[in-house]
Amino acid sequence: MSDSMIREQARRFLRTELLPHVDELNEKAEFPERVYREFFKAGFGAAFMPEEWGGNDDYPGYLGIAEEMGRVDPGFALSVLANSILFGNNVLKHGTPEQKNKYLPPMMDGSKIGCWALTEPSGGSDAVGIKAIAEKVGDKYILNGAKTFITNAPVADFFIVLARLKGTEDKGIEGGCAFILERGMKGFSLGKPLKKMGHKTSPTGEMFFENCDVPAANLLGVEGKAFFDMKKSLDFERASFSAIGLGIIDELLGIMVKYSATREQFGKPIAEFQLIQEKIAQIGAEFATLKAYCAVTVEKILRNERCTKDAAIMKYLLSRLLVRAADEAIQILGGYGYMTEYRVERYYRDAKLYEIGGGTSEIQKLIIAKEVMKEYLARTDVGGRS
Repeated sequence: MSDSMIREQARRFLRTELLPHVDELNEKAEFPERVYREFFKAGFGAAFMPEEWGGNDDYPGYLGIAEEMGRVDPGFALSVLANSILFGNNVLKHGTPEQKNKYLPPMMDGSKIGCWALTEPSGGSDAVGIKAIAEKVGDKYILNGAKTFITNAPVADFFIVLARLKGTEDKGIEGGCAFILERGMKGFSLGKPLKKMGHKTSPTGEMFFENCDVPAANLLGVEGKAFFDMKKSLDFERASFSAIGLGIIDELLGIMVKYSATREQFGKPIAEFQLIQEKIAQIGAEFATLKAYCAVTVEKILRNERCTKDAAIMKYLLSRLLVRAADEAIQILGGYGYMTEYRVERYYRDAKLYEIGGGTSEIQKLIIAKEVMKEYLARTDVGGRS
């Protein structure tokens, strides 16, 4: 099936099954569980996965699906990708055959929901500074600590949890461990769903571990190397989640153009005013440029090339543009934009997360600076005296 075909099928599904209920779901902050499970059952939720696990081995097609989800409801999209990208892809890349056989099939068909837990009450940007501790005792680990702001936690069945191995607190990037936990494990509890500014259809919650027994068989990857695995997967994750933002910007541009073409002031459509055209031109030009850059980054990912700088640039620029696009859409629609009828106020609230989640914009700039300096310090043809 071509990328365009699977995207079109996903679009029809979303506009038939989800779009009519989006406003009510967001007002109630309700997770659309039925639609979510059917979306995966139909094969859209994790199309990038290999065919042996029920996917189409189609990453570009999956990014197109992510864009379509972003256009309809960013919250729904966030929960879908948290399951397939953060949970599923990490199990695929680092799991044992037994772990893949146990956790991937129910994730793929929507019968079970997964999530990935890194952020803690004490911080999130300093990933290797997490406080959750895992102590190896015989054939199990004893896990203590807490996680917060975890997408899908309130509804998840499976959880990937990052912790630090006891005794490696001063080892920096060494000593990280990832574990697959299941709901109901002894010593593992969940807090109430958190109330949020946006992405209200995506449940977010807290996790607590008090002498939680985790079988050694549930260790994901190599003991002590989880932070390395995390760094390797971030490029893929940031590019994937950025696709949702591209869909939101595309929808916002459509709203701006169609509204300004029909809204009349002073005897003519406001689209004829140069100040309105300037707003649309600026967002449109930056959007086209960003899409081209994203396409190049995706090609690098498909070739398994290192693209840490590219993914950080993609995430940073998209976050900035998305917030500005939502702001300009509200400005063009004026009072109507401030109301809920045209949904731009919801996109405005949803957009802000992109400057925070998945690595803040400040963290992205630090990554970009580090990578650029590394590149230029290694070059001999620039920066020297003639």
